[in-house]
Amino acid sequence: MSKLPNCSEAVISRSKIEHYLLNPAHCEGKSKAMFFSKFGYSLANSSDFHESLRALACESLIIHIEERPPFGTRITTEGTLHTPDLRNPRVRIGWFFDRDDPKNIPRLITVIPVRSK
Repeated sequence: MSKLPNCSEAVISRSKIEHYLLNPAHCEGKSKAMFFSKFGYSLANSSDFHESLRALACESLIIHIEERPPFGTRITTEGTLHTPDLRNPRVRIGWFFDRDDPKNIPRLITVIPVRSK
């Protein structure tokens, strides 16, 4: 397994975090917000969540690559998210590489928990 290309340049938008991943009122994101809140993340400390995702971009390992012609490539990584309560769950992160981006910079799509076996 390898690391995410250009991970240090990854685009992790505050909007994605605050309006989707940590938003308990979002129709699709509320289950994620509930999950992350169990580990100490909320809108109040969204900047900490942002920093944890930034670190994880370079720590996680690629588990799946999917070409999405003609748009680009989706890469899924998996790793341990450092959390305020120190329980640090495993998560999968979806990244997208736009075909027309000459710098080949990953853009965060989503973060989902890894189910325990």
